[in-house]
Amino acid sequence: MAAFRTRLFVVAAVTVMSATCLETTFTHSAYLDSAHEKYYLQWMYDADIITFRVEVATLGYVGFGISPNGDMTGSDIVTGFVTDQGDTFFYDRYATARATPTIDASQDWTLEASGENGTHTFLQFSRNLVLCDDTDRTIKAGTTRVIWAYHEEDPRHDTELMYHGETRGARSLMLLSGPQLTGEMPEDVQSMEFLNDAYAVPYKRVTNYLYRGFKVPDVGGKKHVIAFEPVVQPGHEGLVHHIFLYACLEDLNPDLYDGVQHLRQSPDYPEDWRSCKVTIIAWDVGGAGIHYPEQVGLSVGAPGDPTFLLMETHYNNVQHKKGIKDSSGIRLLYTSQLREYDLGFMQLGMEVRRTQAIPPGCQSFVSVGTCYPDCLENAMEEESIDKINVVGVHFHAHLAARKMRMRHVRNGVELPWLGSDENFDFNFQQTVRLQREVEVLKGDYLILECTYNTEDRRETTYGGARTQDEMCLGHILHYPNMKLRRCKSNPHRAAYLAALGATGVTFSAAKNDFVVTRPPHMAGKTMKKLLHHFASWNEELRQKFQEVQITGNTSAICLKKDSSYEEYHQQKVTMREPPPVILRPYKETDVCKTPPTVASSVKLRKESNEYINGIHGAKRKSARKRGSRRKTRKNHRKLNLSPWRHHSGARKTGW
Repeated sequence: MAAFRTRLFVVAAVTVMSATCLETTFTHSAYLDSAHEKYYLQWMYDADIITFRVEVATLGYVGFGISPNGDMTGSDIVTGFVTDQGDTFFYDRYATARATPTIDASQDWTLEASGENGTHTFLQFSRNLVLCDDTDRTIKAGTTRVIWAYHEEDPRHDTELMYHGETRGARSLMLLSGPQLTGEMPEDVQSMEFLNDAYAVPYKRVTNYLYRGFKVPDVGGKKHVIAFEPVVQPGHEGLVHHIFLYACLEDLNPDLYDGVQHLRQSPDYPEDWRSCKVTIIAWDVGGAGIHYPEQVGLSVGAPGDPTFLLMETHYNNVQHKKGIKDSSGIRLLYTSQLREYDLGFMQLGMEVRRTQAIPPGCQSFVSVGTCYPDCLENAMEEESIDKINVVGVHFHAHLAARKMRMRHVRNGVELPWLGSDENFDFNFQQTVRLQREVEVLKGDYLILECTYNTEDRRETTYGGARTQDEMCLGHILHYPNMKLRRCKSNPHRAAYLAALGATGVTFSAAKNDFVVTRPPHMAGKTMKKLLHHFASWNEELRQKFQEVQITGNTSAICLKKDSSYEEYHQQKVTMREPPPVILRPYKETDVCKTPPTVASSVKLRKESNEYINGIHGAKRKSARKRGSRRKTRKNHRKLNLSPWRHHSGARKTGW
């Protein structure tokens, strides 16, 4: 084993305190440079503090930061390096441009351990989730863009940095999601895989949806799926955008369709497959798999469980590459050690069709899909239950999406959001385990809001399957299980036409669309034609169109796993009342406006200024600095000391 040095320090102090490092149980991990696996990040958090550990294949300096958009400008950054003499220099910085980041006057990141061996440098550091400082970024639930960089050499001076060159990057992560792992796997755990078979990915079209049928293996009676993970063929990470597994409304012959595959637009696409509307697994680009909470599992092998599944693979061949053969898919891990509850998986938001319409030129346009109380209540009554417990949330949308929010309304009062992503990233869509279970009761509304930016578009954007189309989908993982699988709504097409000036409309079965009857100059035009060719989009019209999304009538979908395809089709044109009026909207607490936080921030800044002013003078005593920092860090965990050990989930590097 290669020799290495480890040290324990506090913020920006270089005095050695211990020749050991912190033994910490991290709950999350990711390679930030997934192609090369040279920059390994681990982290964990509690109610107040988040702790990171980076292990990087360099003996030079290491940089890590929280970014507003994946760019350097506006980022909250830390840099650190270990000298050949074993001293560590670590600084909290911020960037106002693509240039050397400035050392922050308020040093709000605490270095807890560091070290290097013959090949790697590690730094372990922590900070408060909320820092009421203009040069620091608050870490919130939802997608966070982290940036990284490193250099092969140490700086010549402790406060200087050489340009990192190409060893840099950005990655989206869910820093505040529930834990990735939930303890030891059962000894009897087995897996079943649903994989494509060297499928020749088309190159003429960017967007291709492949559907492949699978007979569910006989597992010998009821089992529980306790986790799933993507199986993406190496090198195809940018090609495979999402993989969904569907069960079907109708009973299909699994032997007839096992191994059969078709593109969605194929004339040979089986008519039977159009009933496969029940999502049971959803994975998207950039995301990892998920381990379900210890009390729930997805039932397989029991009477009534699916015997046939349809896998949807969305290929996004932006570069029109030829000769690609793909065998990606999904792996399910299951056990005979049954858990207390069967897991349910429900889709919310909007149906993927052209009644979702987003005007061009919008800085912020919100689409709304509502799950109405009667749909939830009827499903609960069938199971003789009064509530469900939500344990996970998943969002799905396309390129124009910027924010996703799942609102929860009870008796006109909005409760804390089930999920919120203020920095939605098309290339990172992760199923998130909630930190705390949320109860949904009879009578509650669940409302999915999707916010889009179409400032760069000149035509109306519609709901659809293509990457340049849009979606507004959410999924909740819950227990107990119910038959309800989809609870959604779309603005009714007649409401759209009224916003565009139509005073009379009728539905044409022949055109499968609403047709204007009045006024005379618009008569005979369909909604599709009006929206697509309406050239006079202005701010007033955009506002009217936005109002329709919020206050207009809807067509609602309430789909159970035993519904018929005919029932599903009829619901698409049935008019429902508008979404509810929220009497008291939910507002997140702004902790920076409370006196204790402000006082702490002022105190921290004063202490940090004292340190920065003496940065080129004598080294401060570590114990004094450590004591002053710990006064501001409430409930900081006590960490045990042990030799540096490489995380079992990381690639071995030889020490």
